[in-house]
Amino acid sequence: MGDSRQGGLGEDIRAYWDERAVTYSNGVLGELSDDRRKPWERVIARETAGLVGEALRGSRRPRALDLGCGPGFFEILLGSAGWQVNAVDNSVCMLRLARANTKAAGLDQDISFAQSDFARLPYEDGAFDLVVSRNVTWLMREPKATYAEWLRVLRPGGKLLVFDANWYRYLVDLDVDAVRRRDQEGNVLEGWDEQSMATSDEEKRCEELAAKLPLTPILRPAWDIETLRALGATDVQTDEGAWLELWSHSEQTYYGSTPLFLVKAAKART
Repeated sequence: MGDSRQGGLGEDIRAYWDERAVTYSNGVLGELSDDRRKPWERVIARETAGLVGEALRGSRRPRALDLGCGPGFFEILLGSAGWQVNAVDNSVCMLRLARANTKAAGLDQDISFAQSDFARLPYEDGAFDLVVSRNVTWLMREPKATYAEWLRVLRPGGKLLVFDANWYRYLVDLDVDAVRRRDQEGNVLEGWDEQSMATSDEEKRCEELAAKLPLTPILRPAWDIETLRALGATDVQTDEGAWLELWSHSEQTYYGSTPLFLVKAAKART
């Protein structure tokens, strides 16, 4: 997770995710081992069907890049569906767990890992059919430049899928914070035990980091749509109801104040 450029804050972000890696991985493995996996498989298959078909017609495997891969969520989903996947994260501990998790799933031959800032990628132009991220873009230090870099590595006709939420908007919006407190008071987030959740101290530190990041006060995904169009992306769309399909009832209740959205865009063919 994270972008380590410009010292200070970036290094703090990387250190945070190194520390959170084990518990975060526990949570992701829980998602992949129960019914929460199925809607993600369904949405990914639906959104990438055209890319897969085009690759197969060209007698090649479709190639994906997962940015901020964490402990390997999309690597396992996409690898299981036949994709060749490159995975990037700036956290050494996250990458170590991602390698272990994909190996345990029998998919390590299909995945290549790289430690890198997701804002400066070690790949050539037009290398990937798909660029995907989940719960990552809120960490962008230079959001517009980062999106431009992600579009750069997409092949013409390739697709960008961004799953995220206004995770820490409650820090700057009292109404959102009131709803968040109401939703979470007394509710239990099913499928996430103390071995997969941040401690109160870790959550406080994450809030401190989020307060310094540029997208925290910005209402999304409207910003993403405007920015991607300005960067020349085509077929830019948003699905602000993605949370209703992808989250369990418990997640919808607990995180209803910050619903998950999907931003999707294509790279122009000419």
